Amino acid sequence: MVSFVDIIFLAILAVFVISRLYGAFGSQPEKKVKVIIKQVDKDTEAKIVEDLTQIIRESNKENDIDNIADFENLSEQDKILHKMNGFNKENFLHSACRVFEMVLQAFNSGNIENIKGLVSKKIWNTFNQVLNFRKENNITSEVDFICFKKSEIKDVKLLKNSVKITVEFESEQINLLKDAAGHIIEGDENFVQKITDVWTFERLFNAKNKNWTLVSTKKGA
Repeated sequence: MVSFVDIIFLAILAVFVISRLYGAFGSQPEKKVKVIIKQVDKDTEAKIVEDLTQIIRESNKENDIDNIADFENLSEQDKILHKMNGFNKENFLHSACRVFEMVLQAFNSGNIENIKGLVSKKIWNTFNQVLNFRKENNITSEVDFICFKKSEIKDVKLLKNSVKITVEFESEQINLLKDAAGHIIEGDENFVQKITDVWTFERLFNAKNKNWTLVSTKKGA
């Protein structure tokens, strides 16, 4: 028989994985855990959710500022981030990197249905235009993503109804474009490119969906 301690351990493991991938992008781990442990009796479930919620609150205290002087010494960017309840810069960047890889893979495979909920309508339409052009001209893309060299928040803008966070990614990749015969028309399979991308994510304050959405992609200098 599974003990209460075992249930606690499995639930904590589940919320850790969920929060790592989606926590910084608007999900609510404690609600997801309630689904995972729904077969447990109500009193046990309530205790587990209470314990996990406390763990989440404690983890968010990493961003707490002890006094007004400490807050005033922050950059304007960090002041805005600090005011965002529950925001964790490290978790956000981790999730942003995962989204970067997901979008890169989906776009270059030509299958972007799985990322529709992660990007704005403008980005979605741009991706479709490029993919349609490649299809009409029998061009295929191959990308070998090697690693991130750096990822950092470059700008934070607090707007009337939303907040935008711009992230700069530096990565190493091998990018190839091939024609219908499989000949390389752009890129070099033996050359590792160091690429800088600047992506902007937006989160609306009053929307039911609290997830971050990719609203802009640019190449860095």
